Amino acid sequence: MYVANGETSQAIIKVHYYLYNSSKTMFLVDSGTFYYHSKQFNTENIIKSFEIKTKDTVSYFLDLTIYDENQNAENQFFISIDRTQRINKNDALIVDKNNNPYFEPLHSDTDTFKIVMRKNLPKKWTVSWFQNKFMLRPAPYSLGNYNRFMPPKPDSTRVVWLTDTSTFTLKNDGIIHFYQDTLKLGFSVLEFYQSFPEITTPVCLLQPLRMLTTQKEFNDMNLLANKKESVDKFWLNAGGNVNRARELIRVFYTRVMLANTYFTSYTEGWKTDRGLIYIVFGLPVTIYKADGIERWIYGTSQSNKTLVFNFMRQQNPFTNNDFTLVREEMYKISWTQAVDTWRNGRVYSVAY
Repeated sequence: MYVANGETSQAIIKVHYYLYNSSKTMFLVDSGTFYYHSKQFNTENIIKSFEIKTKDTVSYFLDLTIYDENQNAENQFFISIDRTQRINKNDALIVDKNNNPYFEPLHSDTDTFKIVMRKNLPKKWTVSWFQNKFMLRPAPYSLGNYNRFMPPKPDSTRVVWLTDTSTFTLKNDGIIHFYQDTLKLGFSVLEFYQSFPEITTPVCLLQPLRMLTTQKEFNDMNLLANKKESVDKFWLNAGGNVNRARELIRVFYTRVMLANTYFTSYTEGWKTDRGLIYIVFGLPVTIYKADGIERWIYGTSQSNKTLVFNFMRQQNPFTNNDFTLVREEMYKISWTQAVDTWRNGRVYSVAY
């Protein structure tokens, strides 16, 4: 990122965006480009902000690209901005005690956060806390009413007054949701275990194995007091020897960590539909993104074995990142083959 410039080092970052109105049809309403020059500091993070004008009652789709001019590299982001509700997730910014934004869920019961609010919002809010009891999503061929998100009953509820000096901590993992009148009119703060998004404890290592096991197998493993022994035994049986088991473990839990990084919504990313598909099948060859939909394609147009998964964004009071799979019974053969491959000691990835 940094290159020598006389006696100092300097990063040159270009930011370009397109803003589309997505309420009815996708049409361009704004675009812009600006540059950010930064001298090298003792930090890996550069935090920069800019304003985009939006109107109430309108939904937007933001296409944002960040270019590293020195390294000739870029990252593209697609962000949905829902302003259709009079109070929404975009009205609050969660910051730490130094007023730096939180870009990830909280990790510790000592993490302190404040809330920076849009002007002219109420000061009195209802706050509900929800335990993280959400389960792994079903296999992709399981048909049923899995798409509509139904908020659980809160574990506790109270009323608070928000001011510029109000600070909060979450003493337990879960979701704390601030809202007016209904859950839809509000915003959330999430907290997961301290090592998140990585998987480090025996209990956390065991849970994702449910996607590779039957319910009975998983229940038997979960009943054992020594969870690490359960995990080690599973991978040794799958790999047949220590070296192969280590490779399976490395790839599987790296995928779990990446699923947590990119797909976390109201629950950990590995429990979501996108996390489930990514961990078992690997990285798709092609991903198409539009407002409210993602399409993952495994294989190429020249292949007769192309596998396509469609994910649709769901209305969820806790997050804008809840995408559910359009389930199809035809996925059963591909899913069974992938799971069997893992259980027979080979990393599964689609390469055709």
